[in-house]
Amino acid sequence: MIVVEVCLFNSLASYAAPHDGTLRLHLPEGTRADALLRALGIPSGQVFAGWRNGRDIMTTFGGPVLPGVVLEQGDRIAFSGPIPFSRGYGAPVC
Repeated sequence: MIVVEVCLFNSLASYAAPHDGTLRLHLPEGTRADALLRALGIPSGQVFAGWRNGRDIMTTFGGPVLPGVVLEQGDRIAFSGPIPFSRGYGAPVC
């Protein structure tokens, strides 16, 4: 088993309720990022951006997660729904 931290932003935060958008999960070794989305019940079409330890893991903005992204112990994963690009809104950071 591995432990990862998952941060969900914008419209995806509701999938982590009541945990304020952040989850600490115990997963089997070899779990892929796309399988994590399915396990959380998040449709891939609702994910617009994704990062693993601060590095982009999406094929394109709003596209699917890169195939073969295997999660490792201590990873910090972040997914965001549509990002409201507004100077006053800020940006997701995890």
